[in-house]
Amino acid sequence: MHLRIYAIIPGLNVAGTVGPVVRETRRHVNRVIFVDDGSTDKSGAVAKKAGAHAIVLDRNYGKGFALRAGMKQALREGADVIITLDSDGQHYPKYIPAFLRALRDADVVIGSRYAGRFYTLTRNVIGNYGLSFITNILASGPQGFLRHRWIADTESGFRAFRAGALRRMDLRGMRYEIEAECVYEAMRKGLKVVEVPIVTRARIKGVRIRDGVSNGLYLFKKAFRL
Repeated sequence: MHLRIYAIIPGLNVAGTVGPVVRETRRHVNRVIFVDDGSTDKSGAVAKKAGAHAIVLDRNYGKGFALRAGMKQALREGADVIITLDSDGQHYPKYIPAFLRALRDADVVIGSRYAGRFYTLTRNVIGNYGLSFITNILASGPQGFLRHRWIADTESGFRAFRAGALRRMDLRGMRYEIEAECVYEAMRKGLKVVEVPIVTRARIKGVRIRDGVSNGLYLFKKAFRL
């Protein structure tokens, strides 16, 4: 069966990087949707020129909102598989075929930067590890580690989802909490999540400790319905 593979790329003021990202991604998918999260530059126009369908939001809502908008559009159009990646050029679209192979026996695939090379500041690595720990504990408890359900890189934005799995996930995050929420929802719903090692293109910001705390609180409130 021929799968309809969509890529969702959210971005804010990324006119300088989004063009090559779209062009490289189009080699591996059927359709690219760029969600312009209220940019004040020509991000949307650059993405369209590179071959993406652009959804232009009227203001900056946050990465979570932008991702969800793109996902909803892809599902409405009948996507079977949805790939998400960032618009700043950190992700290599060449990994998409590996994601698709892994998805044959999984519901969600995460590109793990810890299995490859992860360029960021030491304090941000601490933020990433801390939030990954919180996400895993809230989603599956300590027993998850013993059952080999522990996800190392819950903050990676480079992912692949089966459409059916995505429909089962209750995603509400507006900003960067969406990354951990995707993993939390998948694990809580009993979906099979696997990681594929990736290398990032350049030094990236990662999760600051303060952001890790904020995102962790978001998941805590969701887990305990506060």
